[in-house]
Amino acid sequence: MSAHESPGIHDESEPPSKKRKVRRTTRACDFCHRRGIRCTTSASAPERCQNCVDFEEPCTYHRPAKKRGIRKDSDNVSSPEEVLHRSPVAARDGRASGDAEEWKPPATPEAALVDSLLGIYFEIVYPIFPLFHWPTHLQRISRREYTTSRSFYASTMAMCALASARARDGASFSSQYGLQEQNPQSPSETFQQLAESAIPKDFQAARGLDFMRACALLALTSIQLGDISGMHKHLGAYHALVAMDGLHDETRWPKGLSLVELEERRRLFWSTYTLDIFTSIAWSGVPRSRESQCSVLYPCEMDDDDILPSGYNLAVSSCIPPPGLPTASFSTIGSPNWLRGWNFTTDLYRILEHALDHFRRRRLKQRMPSPFRAYSDEFPLQNSVMDTVMSMYAQLPQRFKETRPVTADPTEDRYSFQSANIVATLQLLRMVLFAAEDSTVEQKCRVSGELLDSLARVPLEYLRAISAPLVYHIAGIGSILGSVIEGPLSEPSYAQVRTVLLAMADLLSGLELSLHFTAGASEWLRAHVERIDEYMQTARRQQGMQHQNQHQAVAQAPYANAASSSMGGSNAGTQQSQIVGAMSSAMGDRAVRGKFSSGLLGPGDRIIVDTSGMMGPPAAESASASVEADPGLLDLGGQFEFQIPPELLEDWPWPFDLGRTLV
Repeated sequence: MSAHESPGIHDESEPPSKKRKVRRTTRACDFCHRRGIRCTTSASAPERCQNCVDFEEPCTYHRPAKKRGIRKDSDNVSSPEEVLHRSPVAARDGRASGDAEEWKPPATPEAALVDSLLGIYFEIVYPIFPLFHWPTHLQRISRREYTTSRSFYASTMAMCALASARARDGASFSSQYGLQEQNPQSPSETFQQLAESAIPKDFQAARGLDFMRACALLALTSIQLGDISGMHKHLGAYHALVAMDGLHDETRWPKGLSLVELEERRRLFWSTYTLDIFTSIAWSGVPRSRESQCSVLYPCEMDDDDILPSGYNLAVSSCIPPPGLPTASFSTIGSPNWLRGWNFTTDLYRILEHALDHFRRRRLKQRMPSPFRAYSDEFPLQNSVMDTVMSMYAQLPQRFKETRPVTADPTEDRYSFQSANIVATLQLLRMVLFAAEDSTVEQKCRVSGELLDSLARVPLEYLRAISAPLVYHIAGIGSILGSVIEGPLSEPSYAQVRTVLLAMADLLSGLELSLHFTAGASEWLRAHVERIDEYMQTARRQQGMQHQNQHQAVAQAPYANAASSSMGGSNAGTQQSQIVGAMSSAMGDRAVRGKFSSGLLGPGDRIIVDTSGMMGPPAAESASASVEADPGLLDLGGQFEFQIPPELLEDWPWPFDLGRTLV
């Protein structure tokens, strides 16, 4: 076997008659070993692994085999002088001075693969996260600048990781990019690891826009891959770099930036601001972006082709920027630019930030009172906030209020992306405002149903393109309904909740066809509804029996009291305990004892019964006997409420914490 051959590969020089047992590859090639990724044989080139084929790397096994036992690392430890010796230029570019001229990319993917993923990003990710000035970005890619710049390599590999993950999950509109033959386990994870390896561990060496952009893209990739811990890690790295760079304050930006980089910085800041607020809601995190603590203008509402390094193309502008503020946002003549809708979505997230504060403040009041009351905790009512929001929405051009079918024109489709995103964000804002106020089951079901209806009117292609983040928008419905089913429920109320849950399952079934991390969610949800249905039927029969026992116990109470007065105090206490014990066994100990001791228990009382501790349905003959005695006993007509047992809710899948925090 030569050094270039992978173990476990057949030697074609052997006679055909001699068959060798095919063994799995027990040793990774040099490239896969350096990256820490799985090494699998390529189907198209058996003498190489799939990763080396994808990245045009030689598939070698030159590294010496390691010996067992404890390794001495003293020869590999860098001296303090080597670690500390960094030049300002190298640190600003993300490179240590020792490798400023020697840095080489650990792997370089095929140019055709990068171009394909670039097209996918532009088609389905760029309309929501326009982190690049596209003409400038295309020039840098065509010059293969990612092979010489460590920071641009990190952001390019992160962009490829996100585009590849979205394409694998069926988000792409077309198949023109030729990714059908990708290894299903690669290259998304491979691109992700390459991007992570390019970001210096020492953040002092990771300064600059490209490294911040790479962290934001890696956070989005982690969401797509269902890696929420990774999302928190990369968002944390991004916010650390923002604090060091001063991205939140334009007065701290480097002097002499071109208009292109000014626009890219604004887009990055506000894109990640919306992501930060959204993830704080979705996973009960702490928002690290505060609008009151930042001073960054909105991106200019102009196409990238009209934003030049030397200035804006004012020939297409309907107004001239105000003096002293040449970078103010302004619109173009004719149809509004698609960034008008993008900036409006940012407005919604800024309102969401304050709505989330109000929600969390109510939560803290119930758990830990604040020692300082100098500032008012009052927040406008939900109706007042939504009236303001809808007034803003009414001023939007009509193009942002309709989602047209997908076309072959990326410029046209970009408007529909904004419409779909505005619809989802508006409903998310409604959900947060709604959860912060007391509301009935009917109101919660109405809000949830309206969200489902609004999303159902959006073409499925856009919903799939927004991809994994949209699933967490839908999860917000589950959080509202989760707060309903965790409390007492009447049968009519559960019927409303059940209808919305099944509608949610229908919508999820269309979105999860190719999403890896949510596969089977709609089927699970339907099965969960069936389990609750079975429980409700059993509990209904049990409460019919309890209703009958309640009337019997109350009917016997006057005779028991008369007997107790003739028997003396001690016998009376014994008789009363027996009555309470009998009723407790039928209706639940705590509820009955509280009612009985306070003298509030009557024949027509409405009692909430927790049936979670009852073991199985009553016997068939007992149920039929109760029907014969009083046919109306089982027709409760919504009079009784049911408490669904915790074991039916403990695996409720929604990550939102809205329902669990309002107690």
